[in-house]
Amino acid sequence: MFVNTLLLATVCAFVYSSERECSRFHYEEKTLEKMIKTELYVEKIKSDTENMQLQISNRLDALQDDWEKTKQEVNDAREDNRKVIDKIKDKIDGQENVAVAFLAHNLENTSPMSGETLVFSTTYFDRGSGYNNKTGVYVTPVAGIYMFNLQLCITDGHYVYYEIDTEKEPVMRGLFTDEDVLNHSCQMATAAAILDAKERVWIKVISSISGLHFWKDSRVWNSFSGVLFATIN
Repeated sequence: MFVNTLLLATVCAFVYSSERECSRFHYEEKTLEKMIKTELYVEKIKSDTENMQLQISNRLDALQDDWEKTKQEVNDAREDNRKVIDKIKDKIDGQENVAVAFLAHNLENTSPMSGETLVFSTTYFDRGSGYNNKTGVYVTPVAGIYMFNLQLCITDGHYVYYEIDTEKEPVMRGLFTDEDVLNHSCQMATAAAILDAKERVWIKVISSISGLHFWKDSRVWNSFSGVLFATIN
């Protein structure tokens, strides 16, 4: 009986001991498995994060490229707009230049010498600010086709050869004469010319009868005028 009891106790102790060893190994296996799964999960999260960062970086690079392109397009649009505005301004300026004109009268010296420039001391109007009523010289503000008019009133029995002159060459030469010994007369001349900007134009006496006198009267003008027909490039 004692032997049987001892045998039973021995078997039970062996079985209990085996079960404890199996349980500890199983726990460690499960723990290792969890650790491996956790490591794999962490690696997956890390990989997903890196991919997301790469996508975000690529997207930011694309946005930066789009922004640079947009800035360039805006700058190009501004430049095109500036060019259009400049062209419009040029057209407006050209239209304003068509209105260039002047009229001066009141001949300062009624007994000029040969070669002398006639000075008309009163500027009636001067669109373009070209006429100098101190020197008698008109300076063209723009290049274009101009027409000039000259009116001189000569005392009876006298004559005068005149020139509408420029620095390059005369644009008009002519003769005013009054053969009526009883009455004075006023005579006119008109000349057209193609001139550059800043060209000088004036009226010059070439020769005249000795003692020539232009005459003044409140009812008539000795005058010099000009008008721009069209600008040229």
